[in-house]
Amino acid sequence: MAPSTPMTLAQIVKRVEKRSTVSSADVKAVLDALQYEVIEALENGNSVRLGDLGSFRLTMKSQGVETVAEAKKKGAQLIKKVNVQFTKSTTMRDTLTPQLLDFSIQEDIINASDGNSGGNPGGGSGGGSEHP
Repeated sequence: MAPSTPMTLAQIVKRVEKRSTVSSADVKAVLDALQYEVIEALENGNSVRLGDLGSFRLTMKSQGVETVAEAKKKGAQLIKKVNVQFTKSTTMRDTLTPQLLDFSIQEDIINASDGNSGGNPGGGSGGGSEHP
């Protein structure tokens, strides 16, 4: 497995359709509804657990203040950033380990630190073969 472009929703819909008796339109409708429900649950302050996939929850970064009174006065104005945190399930954690995955060589990776714009496809600075 080498890094690649992300799978699109349309690609996932086609793959699920092939693995089930459900039409692509039905798969798309269910995934659209799932997306809506996950966002709604997060907006309402809930975390969302999706079985063996994992769970989603909101995290926030805020400005600190010196007193409780100041925090109460400013309230939500202190929140500077809201992120969605995904935590993989134990099933996903146990399945996606380097020992169980098949990593292959990707020849088109360029090491940014070697200063070559078109440079050496394997990274490195030349010399002996890294991958005989």
